[in-house]
Parts: sequence; structure tokens; C-alpha cells
Amino acid sequence: MRIEIGPDGIANVQHHLRYRVVAGRFKTLDLVGIDPRAELAPDTVLTPEKGGNEVAAHVETTKTPGTVRIVIDDPKHRGLTRGAYVADVKYRLDLVSTKMLTRDGAMWKLAWTAPPAPEGHDGARVVIDVPAAPTEPRLASSNEATTTLVTLRRGTERDELELVRPHVARGDAVVWAARLDPKAFPRVTTPELRPPPPVETTPPSLLASNLARVLVAVGFAAIAGVLSMLLRSKRATVRDEAAARGLVARPVVALPWGLGPFVYGVVTTGALAALLWWSPIGGAALVMIAMALAAHRAPGAIVKPRSPGAWQSVSDPAVLVPKKAAPTSALDLGATKGKIVFALFLVAVGVAAFFLRVKVPQIAIALPLVACAVVPVWLTGTRAQMPPAPVDLAARMLRPARDMIASSLDLAHVELGTIGRVTTGAGAAIDEVRLAGAPKDKTPGLRAIELALATAPGSWGASPEVLVRFDARSPAAKRIDALAAGSKVLRGRADGENVVRLVPEEPTAGAAAALVARLLVSLEGRRATDRNAPAPPFRGRDRRALQTPAMC
Repeated sequence: MRIEIGPDGIANVQHHLRYRVVAGRFKTLDLVGIDPRAELAPDTVLTPEKGGNEVAAHVETTKTPGTVRIVIDDPKHRGLTRGAYVADVKYRLDLVSTKMLTRDGAMWKLAWTAPPAPEGHDGARVVIDVPAAPTEPRLASSNEATTTLVTLRRGTERDELELVRPHVARGDAVVWAARLDPKAFPRVTTPELRPPPPVETTPPSLLASNLARVLVAVGFAAIAGVLSMLLRSKRATVRDEAAARGLVARPVVALPWGLGPFVYGVVTTGALAALLWWSPIGGAALVMIAMALAAHRAPGAIVKPRSPGAWQSVSDPAVLVPKKAAPTSALDLGATKGKIVFALFLVAVGVAAFFLRVKVPQIAIALPLVACAVVPVWLTGTRAQMPPAPVDLAARMLRPARDMIASSLDLAHVELGTIGRVTTGAGAAIDEVRLAGAPKDKTPGLRAIELALATAPGSWGASPEVLVRFDARSPAAKRIDALAAGSKVLRGRADGENVVRLVPEEPTAGAAAALVARLLVSLEGRRATDRNAPAPPFRGRDRRALQTPAMC
């Protein structure tokens, strides 16, 4: 059998048949297994193998699908007698429409089923003739190489693949399969075998082709910008509050040129990216760096001389009544507003991690971990880290001490008031408050007894101390020397004034008030032993006349 395939996928098939007549006379021969869609060539001849005249015949279809019949044309011919005869049956067949030519990866596969053999025979052979192509035709399956002999003949215009099977059993319909190069059939344009060429479109721009990456980069840049503005606002608030108290703000990591907030935003977003796509250890290290950039230490004191000022009497409500706190920042966890904002921040982080956990791997762990870098913004640089103002200290310590002194002494015999040191110049303010008192009938030479607050080194707290001011070489000096024996005498503010510093047994308002009350009583001018004894009661006759009410 020979199959010649054209560039359009249409095959010209030639069956070379051999018939052997043992007895009788035959005017027709049937061939089973021909595709019903084949276009038969009507003319053929029957040729005896051992010589003799050729017998003209024609090929026609029968009522049975797939069966063709060879009929002798000469009516006077008595039929084929004993002997062997050879005949060729030719027809055309579209391999594409019949699905015999199909796609097989990058190649095409031809699967041809030969008519079943009425008798077993040896040397079944088929020649597949195709147009020349870069890739040679080959056997479809390597498993068939054990039962099929393959011969390839390549030419400039045509390639031939010859397949031979040593033996075909009776009734066996052999399937011949070969893989062919699609370039051998340039006229075949069916979509099943050759998909249409891609429609030429304008290539996408660089931005469109990398849209996902651009959106991620923009999102990270936006997060970095928000975090930078957050830390910049926090640092400005801490700096202003510290400057108002005469202090200097101290970030844990202070970068020059104000680059701290910018670097903080970049490092925090870099930590998130590292946790998601790079290294968990590197991301954790960046989180620690970001926390250091966001944190503040306690503000430091500015070492400078004390501003000049004068001590003046001030009203108690002005310095002893707690002032209404100024509005706090939303980034201060010690304030109610700060607690609300911080709670909303935690809720936002939790919600974002919950809804993104399916779309972004590891986000449920990375986002809460990176959120730890923002926590120092609320926890440090708070108002609680600022030192209390002098008025605040006075309200905490001097006010309860004053109330205790008033409850333990008769204020009719004591002068007790509040004095403050008012700075001079622009922006006058009270930088220290004291309680000042003295007995109305005081010992000569006693000037005042002051309850002051001494700040502790390295701390924002204060401890109470009592300063007794008196004139040197005066009766008050003798009494004070007896009351505070061994205490160091210091020079006072005025000429001829001495000062003795006394410390209560405990640094509390109650102990300080008890010490001041004891000094006020001890330094009173006339003690109970110095006062005149009360006059004896009158024991004579009362000469005052009794007045009788008038009767109406």
C-alpha cells in the first residue's frame, strides 16, 4: 500500500492487491475496509502473475458501507479461473476531515487502518510519501519498533517512510501510525491542527506589565510615609513639651538633619517586606532597629544658671490648686485619647491580618510583629516622663501640709502664707513655691519659717525641707541653737540673716507639717511659762443693781 500526501493534507492511496483463485470462475471481487468517504478511481485492471492478457475492470461501491467491488468490464469474459491475479485500487481521501491526521505535541500524527486481511500473509508493507520538511517522518511509537521495520528515504522535494511487518494474521486490521512535521503541509489551516496566529496587539507598556509590582511598591511607600509623619508628629510634641519645662527631648536614636522619622518609615516597611519575602531573622532585626528609632528616653535637664527673680507673696489658689491639664496628644498612652487611638490601631492590625491571611502568605505573623515597631510611639515620650512643674509639686506636697498645719494650730496666732519666686524679664513665671509662716508673737530675731521642696538628684521627685530664717546674735538664734543643736548655719538672702535647714523624719507632707507646727510653737515670743498668771476671781460684793423688767 502506498499513501502519497499532498501539502493540503489530501492523500492518494493505492492498494496493491493479490488474489488467488483456487477453483471456479469469478467476475467480481470484494474489498472490505475502505473508508466510505474515499473518492474511488473507477478504472483498474486485473493482471495474471504468470503472464497472460490483462482483464479490464472497474471499481464501484456496494450497499455495505466500507466495501468496494471490482467488476470485470468485458461481458464476454467468462471470469477469473484458477491462478493468481494482481489489481490496484486507487482513491483520494482527505486526512484532515476524516481526523486521521491529528496533533501530537509539536508534530502531527497519521493513524491509518489497513483493510483486514482475508488470509494471513507475510511482508505487509506501507509507504508514506510526504512533502519534504525539516523534521523527517518517523514511527509514532517506539514500542512498535520491535514489530515494524522502518526505512527512511529523504529527498529534496519528497520524503518516504516505509513500514514493513513480517506477518499479518488472518482478519487483522493493521494500524500504521507515523509522526509527521506540520511544515510539510503548509496549506492545512484548520484550527484543530494549526491554531490561528496570534492577533497582533500593541505590546503592554512597562507600567502595565508590572502593575502588580508597582501597586505593591506604592503601598509600601504609602505605609512608610504614614509612619514617618507619625513619628515626626510624636517627636515635635515631645520636643515642645520638654522645651516648655526647660528640658531637652532625647530620642533613643537621634539621627542628624532630622532623618529619624524618614529612616523609621523605611526600616519598618523593610521589616515587613523581609518577613514576607526574604528572611525572618533579618525582618526581626529590622523591627528592633525601628523600635529603637521610635522610642524616647526621659528628657534631659538643660544645665544653665537659674534665671534672676524675686520672692513674692502669691495667693493660695494660684499655686496650691491643681491646674487643669493641657490637652494631651493622641500618641500618649497615659491619656484617655491615647488609649482609644492605640486600641483602634491594634484592632486595625488584627482585622488586616485576618482578611489578608488567605491572599498574602505569612501576613498573619508578619503584620503583628511589625506592629511592635509602632508601640514605642505610644509608650515612650509620654507626659508621665516629664518632670512636674513647680505648681504641680506645690499642689501635691505643700497643700496637704498647709491643711495639716491649720488643723493642728490656731491660725489666729500664726501668720501662714504662700510665697513664690517670680522670674524677671520676658516670660515671667513662678519657678519655685514655698509655705512661709511665723508666729504673730514671735521670738525677737525670727524672720520666717519656710517649707520648701528640694528636688532629688537624678529624679523628678522632691523631698520636703524646712528653712528657719533668723538674725544672727538674736534671742531667736539662741532658741534655734537649742532646738537644732549641731545643725549647720548658712547665710541667708539678706545681710545679717542666717538660715538653718531641717529635714523631717519622713519625706511626707504629714511629717513636714508636724515639724513646721512644732517650730511655730517653739519659736513663739511668749511661751506659756512666760505669760502672766490669770487674775484671781472677784470675791467681793457685787454692787451692780439688778434690773427688774417692767410689767405691762
